[in-house]
Amino acid sequence: MTLAVSQKARLAERRDDLYETPACAVRGSDMGKIIDLTGKRFGRWLVLALHPGRSRFGEGARWHCRCDCGGERIVRGFSLRSGRSKSCGCFSRFTTRHGLSRTRTYRVWQGIKQRCFNPQAKHYSYYGGRGITVCERWLIFENFYADMGDPPPGLSLDRIDNNGNYEPGNCRWATAAEQLANRRPQRHPKRRRKRSSSAALQRYVAATRRVPSEAASGGAAS
Repeated sequence: MTLAVSQKARLAERRDDLYETPACAVRGSDMGKIIDLTGKRFGRWLVLALHPGRSRFGEGARWHCRCDCGGERIVRGFSLRSGRSKSCGCFSRFTTRHGLSRTRTYRVWQGIKQRCFNPQAKHYSYYGGRGITVCERWLIFENFYADMGDPPPGLSLDRIDNNGNYEPGNCRWATAAEQLANRRPQRHPKRRRKRSSSAALQRYVAATRRVPSEAASGGAAS
């Protein structure tokens, strides 16, 4: 039984390796060239370099990858491109076990996405409407939580540079007073002085001239 299972595993690996090169175009038209995946992202994986080793049957490139959590693995190119491998396993463990979907931190994270990406949000014009966005790293809640942690009591999320994005290095947990002092200047519309019409000016001049003349005539009559 053990031998049969082992043989099936080898056949499955062999089959994946055979599919990898022609179906996913690991190699170009020149079979001696390998398409470089260095620096590309696949899920939470960042490809660091081509691994010198190959699969046990000598087909299919393997890549040295680093996960967003910091873990490093050797991953086959076919698994990266097909989506079979998206992380070292930390993502599925965290999303199913973190239990933070009802916490204040999760609500803050949802709020910044609404303000930046949802045109129907109440304050979208002050954020997404001004070009403020959420960095790519923080589109994943786990990364936001890893960088910011839980908000201390009485503090809320604040951008240090009000014209900057929601990203590491530009956000902090701040008091209401700190946020008030850090607000961008409010622009108030200038009040325009009402211009009087020429007819109104003529009536005003006539009235000012008539008052002393009427007073003089009244004094002479008395």
